[in-house]
Amino acid sequence: MSLDVSWVLSPLLALPGVTRGVVLSRDGLILGGSADVTTESGERAAAMTSSVLGAARALCEGLSGGTDDGVEDIVISAGSGYYYIAPAGDRAAIVVAATGAVNIGALAYEVQLQVQKLIKALDEASAARVPGVRT
Repeated sequence: MSLDVSWVLSPLLALPGVTRGVVLSRDGLILGGSADVTTESGERAAAMTSSVLGAARALCEGLSGGTDDGVEDIVISAGSGYYYIAPAGDRAAIVVAATGAVNIGALAYEVQLQVQKLIKALDEASAARVPGVRT
């Protein structure tokens, strides 16, 4: 049974203007999604988000001469609103879609809170699968 971390999206979906979201593994597999995200659209979003994160990491590394610590978030402004992407450690990421009416600062803050909860949940799940490791 795989770990479903859709719960991490609930506080984000409660924000005015946030319409949907997906949680994905670093390799682009869907780990959870909002209720209105179909399996097909969630998998497509997860794969594309993984690619965007990889490209952003390569861009930062290339332009910083290798001194950048990594990507903290990506905001894509589109005609329909915003897409906010945030890596969650080295194993996962969150992406949410929002209308232009969203308070982007509040969204950024809440996403980072959820990122920390997601990292903790993934760490605990990983430790539970390794015999002899306790957190």
